[in-house]
Amino acid sequence: MGSAVTNVQKGDFVIVPFTNGCGHCAACKAGFDGDCSTFKGGAVGFQAEYLRYVSGDWGLVKIPGQPSDYSADMLKSFTTLADVMATGYHAAKSAEVKIGDTVVIVGDGAVGLCGVIGAKLLGAERIIMMSRHEDRQKLALEFGATDIVAERGEAGIAKVLELTG
Repeated sequence: MGSAVTNVQKGDFVIVPFTNGCGHCAACKAGFDGDCSTFKGGAVGFQAEYLRYVSGDWGLVKIPGQPSDYSADMLKSFTTLADVMATGYHAAKSAEVKIGDTVVIVGDGAVGLCGVIGAKLLGAERIIMMSRHEDRQKLALEFGATDIVAERGEAGIAKVLELTG
């Protein structure tokens, strides 16, 4: 543990976000740490027991307790929070989703479903999920999607235009 890291201590259980930045430049302060203008380091070993992570005082998220305190399913959820959930939320933030917006999410995989959650958290009023998979459609609706569009190509575009006026 480097001396500049003060928000976590040696032995703490942490999750590591999928991007890293300095936490201080304009891009990081605006929430675009993937575009950090000063970050020069790198991380090695994501989703590993040990890794080197630069800017640890800014980017690491401390989890109470130790891994042994959690079930295997809960540990998998932490990995989801550090990776696909963060990616889906970051997509919604990058799209500047705000309260009252209508959002269309193309793709019903893990990141797309997390994009539904991200859009909902940011206040989207209408969330249209492009999905052809019944099990994922159910999850999308549970997570906050308001409409499902199974059509693709020109038919999918027409359906979205019909829904949105």
